[in-house]
Amino acid sequence: MNNNLQSQNLNVDIRKNSTAVKCESCEGETFREVVFMRKISKLFTGSSSDSYIPVPSFQCSSCGHINEEFTPKFDQA
Repeated sequence: MNNNLQSQNLNVDIRKNSTAVKCESCEGETFREVVFMRKISKLFTGSSSDSYIPVPSFQCSSCGHINEEFTPKFDQA
């Protein structure tokens, strides 16, 4: 496996320039992608039916916990 990330002419050594992300609950280091679903009323979108918006996040593959940093903030303004 190549440990160098090459994007936009950047050369980053992942082992030297990154830190592992661990589960806040069990300290596991593997995660799977999950999706929060948000529903928007048709009254706000002007469409004939309600709409759904997927919001991607990550969940610990060992215990199912979602770290605070991966939890979308849906606070009301």
